[in-house]
Amino acid sequence: MTAKIADEDKVFEFRIEYVSENSIGHNYHYYLAHNATEALKFQIDMMDHRQWNIEIVKLERKCPYANKWIDESEVLNNINELKNE
Repeated sequence: MTAKIADEDKVFEFRIEYVSENSIGHNYHYYLAHNATEALKFQIDMMDHRQWNIEIVKLERKCPYANKWIDESEVLNNINELKNE
């Protein structure tokens, strides 16, 4: 018998693409999170903690079944609200 994991307990891999002031190309940070908003909050916390001045370009979630990255960048529209929390 296998135990079912509730949807809110599932953790996904997220990839955040960003550009920094002194970088030529795009860079990535990876986070394990329950959803895209939580991954973005982790990134914002790191930006504040490390005093990074970066521009987030894209946020993606890895689909473990298709082994593809799914664009979830719509949460970037709420970045200013999340920075103020």
